[in-house]
Amino acid sequence: MLHDASGPTWSQTVYLPAHGDSAQADLSLTTLGRFSSRGGFDLRQTPSHVSFHVVHSGVGHLEAEGRRWQVRPNSVFTFVPHVPVRYADTRDRPWRYTWFVLTGTRAAAVAARIGGSAGPWSRDDLPMAQVSGILDSIEAAFRAEDHSPYFTQSAAWRLMDGLSPRAEVQDRTDYLAVAIRRILDEQFALPLKLGALAKQLHVDRSTLFRRFQQLYGCSPKTYLDRLRLDHAVALLREGTHGISEIAGRCGYSSAPRFGKAFKGRFGTPPSRYLESGDGRAST
Repeated sequence: MLHDASGPTWSQTVYLPAHGDSAQADLSLTTLGRFSSRGGFDLRQTPSHVSFHVVHSGVGHLEAEGRRWQVRPNSVFTFVPHVPVRYADTRDRPWRYTWFVLTGTRAAAVAARIGGSAGPWSRDDLPMAQVSGILDSIEAAFRAEDHSPYFTQSAAWRLMDGLSPRAEVQDRTDYLAVAIRRILDEQFALPLKLGALAKQLHVDRSTLFRRFQQLYGCSPKTYLDRLRLDHAVALLREGTHGISEIAGRCGYSSAPRFGKAFKGRFGTPPSRYLESGDGRAST
């Protein structure tokens, strides 16, 4: 549902959900507003809820707790409960922004995490690529009153995900190196192409492999060979599989390739490994 409101220097349309399950929610979006000023807008208030304001056009400023921020297109600024704020547009560059209210047990903590401050804040450096589309979809759902009781919670988290600063490159390569290791652990018996995995994860091959080396002390290829050959030793001990079958079960394209890798690690061909008296995989 929606209602329109206006004053001498502003107008807005406010959208409310048809229903929602927000009483015990960690995070829920309970109000969405589309706001336009006409120049000369200047307002003081003491908010009762956490609210975000996503600026689409115009210039102005926000004042709170002795600080002042300039607010411009792609700025995001917030209010928090019980902290007085003053915000105003620039007369010849009026604002157009979307605001939304967050409630829930984690609303204040989430706002502080994104803004880096427990009080009111404004930032110009948040990733905005997805935010306009998410806001449009929320407006459409509220306008049509066509959404589930859980939409208000999922919408809140979608917006917070869209506004959250992205991981640093180092953090991302750490995560992707861990992802590569998990893939190798689970799929070592498949004919994996490590360069193709890096491409699939949209990361530079050399950067990813260098970070893998730093985290695990070996290259992805060495790690993969260890997995395969340790599994080959276990199969050899069972004594019920031929060399070609073991090669296939361990991800090698042929018995000769398997034999070469096996001898390179253990110093003896797989057919003579148990006879050699070693009987266990090296580390």
